[in-house]
Amino acid sequence: EIVRFDTEIANIGTEDYFIGAPSAQPDQFEWDACHNHYHYEGYAEYALYDASGSPLPTIGFKNGFCILDLGSCNYGGGPQKYTCSNMGITAGCQDIYSRYLDCQWIDITDLEAGDYTLVIRVNWDYSPDALGRQENDYENNWGVVCINMDRTSGELQVDVWDDCDQLVDCTGEPYGTAQMDCMGD
Repeated sequence: EIVRFDTEIANIGTEDYFIGAPSAQPDQFEWDACHNHYHYEGYAEYALYDASGSPLPTIGFKNGFCILDLGSCNYGGGPQKYTCSNMGITAGCQDIYSRYLDCQWIDITDLEAGDYTLVIRVNWDYSPDALGRQENDYENNWGVVCINMDRTSGELQVDVWDDCDQLVDCTGEPYGTAQMDCMGD
């Protein structure tokens, strides 16, 4: 059983987010023989939290992405100029990942019925772009939906809502994955 979802990553800033060609930064890219192109590592991740706010062990798939201008530049940007061979997102444009693409899902097969929080985070490690530019605001680098799964009818029923409470880990990081160890550290 999987939950599929779309992801849109918009550059609402005034400068392009420039990554460039995989060959120019080989330590930040990984070749994917399945998709026949390079994936930019560490750009986005999916995390699932239980009702108590604890991150669950990896049950989804952290996907490397090809970052490019896709769709219309409906945030006041354009023209589109980035592709999988010269990656980035033009100011005012977005990259879109359809639920029908490989790895645009989380596996919920072994999860018990109940409430969960799905978080999609981008640039959570505050990395600059290839030109050394930092983002102006990191407070909008996640999307969140809450999920309720119910199997009482014998069939999986999934309800989704987007007015979730913000989760904060023990270090104060919104949607972070730090947890106290058995010594309280």
